[in-house]
Amino acid sequence: MSAPAEGSVDEFVASLDHELPDVVDLVRTSIKSAVPQISESIKWKAPNFALSDDFATLNLRRPDAVQVILHTGGKPKPDHPKIDVDDPASLLRWADNNRAIVTFTSRSEALAAQPAFVAIVRDWVSQLQP
Repeated sequence: MSAPAEGSVDEFVASLDHELPDVVDLVRTSIKSAVPQISESIKWKAPNFALSDDFATLNLRRPDAVQVILHTGGKPKPDHPKIDVDDPASLLRWADNNRAIVTFTSRSEALAAQPAFVAIVRDWVSQLQP
């Protein structure tokens, strides 16, 4: 599937063949509510979120899960200070110091985690700004 034109992320998501479209929508809404000034596009065949650089990308390869990859940009930044976010709900699985993954496997799970997830995204983004 080719990347959609600018501004058609909703169309791209609507065309997905995924078992959890409601979770995809909820996660996108949560990220956009956490950081209203972000831009959303399609990158790596999935919704991607950015400020001055990319910071979150959905991984939709698993049909039974929606994963959010939190990172420090489109390219690795080994010199970026370690990201340190509060995670009392234990949503994050750390892939390295500056990349973490949040996985949702149902709408009820995503709804229950929404306040904690929004707080994590806000905290993550606050550590990316110069």
